[in-house]
Parts: sequence; structure tokens; C-alpha cells
Amino acid sequence: MAALNFESATLKLSYETGVDKLGKTVLTSKTYRNVRPDLDASQLASVVQAISGLSSYPLHEAQQNQTQSIEM
Repeated sequence: MAALNFESATLKLSYETGVDKLGKTVLTSKTYRNVRPDLDASQLASVVQAISGLSSYPLHEAQQNQTQSIEM
């Protein structure tokens, strides 16, 4: 029987840092590693709000990425 094994998780926050010559939004991102795998959506949202509140730029997007291995 196959099983998924958690390996790592990251949290990527993208910020709107300006506008280029063509009027497109310029984004800058910051990635945080070692995110706990047991956090639910509301807990992650609280973390995102706390971290993004420290930035002078508005938050554009937040993503959580998980890596899992398949054990057969």
C-alpha cells in the first residue's frame, strides 16, 4: 500500500512593490521555509497577516507549497 510522507513546506508571500513603465504591477516575493505541516488555513492566514503587517508594501498573494514523497 502506498503512503505519502511529508518532507517540507514553504510559505511564499508576494508584495506589490511598484509599477513598471508599461503600467504593470511589479512583484517581489519572500519565501519562508520550515512551515509546520499541521497548520490549518485560519492559522496560516494569521501567520500571513502578522508577517505581511511588517512590510511597507501591500500583500499581493500568499502561497503554501508542500513536498511529499510517495512510499510504495
